[in-house]
Amino acid sequence: MTQIILPTLIFNETFSNEQQVKLIEQYGADGIEIRRERLQDIAVELAVLKNSINASGLNTVIYSAPIELWQDGYSLNPLVITAINEAKQLNADYIKLSLGRFDANLANTDDFQKWLDHNSPANIKVLIENDQTIYGGTLIPILSFFQWKQDKSIGMTFDVGNWTVNKEDWLTAYNSLHQWIEYFHLKSVTRSMTGWESKAISTEHLNLTFPVYTAIEFPLDNPNVEGPQWVTKLRKEVTA
Repeated sequence: MTQIILPTLIFNETFSNEQQVKLIEQYGADGIEIRRERLQDIAVELAVLKNSINASGLNTVIYSAPIELWQDGYSLNPLVITAINEAKQLNADYIKLSLGRFDANLANTDDFQKWLDHNSPANIKVLIENDQTIYGGTLIPILSFFQWKQDKSIGMTFDVGNWTVNKEDWLTAYNSLHQWIEYFHLKSVTRSMTGWESKAISTEHLNLTFPVYTAIEFPLDNPNVEGPQWVTKLRKEVTA
């Protein structure tokens, strides 16, 4: 059965980190996704979040860092090491990154594995998300990465809405990538005057086979009401 994760981005209002953890637990989620981009004083806030999560009943922590793994075809982004160290400070189970400018014709599998062994602790698994970039968030580069990696030591975060942003069919992508998917981000997207906006998922998204972890990935107007409702809805879809 999938575990339900709620990310801190569900909150539009300003809640303290302690309040966010407490509320996400109260809504009935199994785990929490901490969004790096919402932190101001990262080291201080991670320490507060760690203590709050340890005191809660939440059993899975995903650290989301909007950082690209590959800075070009040959080299890895040094900022990823900083993010991994932050994930360790948080005592996270997973760190979510985007792919970046990966090129299977240039990257070296042995060098990458050595880099992982040296920098990524065994108790924190790396997840690669399809972001909204053409070079790192579309099917061809993502599929080529997982085929190049060969094993499943790195998993995938499958963001349903981001395929729409990149003008690709999410179901085709799902069928191509499902064996690596460990985490769903469920959202729809609509175009506005200021860019793409994340909205509630459509019914068709609920027909997918949920992986190990599933999260809604859109802000809630009334999280105290909608948060528990979405957790209940996702659990019912899993058990239906």
